[in-house]
Amino acid sequence: MNKELFFVKEEMCELLTGNQGSINSIPVPDLYSSHEEADSRIILHCMYSSQQPTTERVIVRSPDSDVFLLLLPFSDATGKSLIFAPAVETTEGS
Repeated sequence: MNKELFFVKEEMCELLTGNQGSINSIPVPDLYSSHEEADSRIILHCMYSSQQPTTERVIVRSPDSDVFLLLLPFSDATGKSLIFAPAVETTEGS
């Protein structure tokens, strides 16, 4: 099964893909952004992913409930299965 993960650092965005033990990194200029708020940037990534023909579902994992609320209006617009998986925040040393 192919897996894909977006990696964002500052304005850059790369798509990491893994298949049968190999990992590839592909720049995604369409997702370069100077926008600092991760919440709304996640929506951009979801919409981009859902437009790819090989995408069956989009999974968003975040500890932030705001992300879930922002995803609600877009859940039908993607045309794909959109899954929100709440992540549990942990602190170092606990």
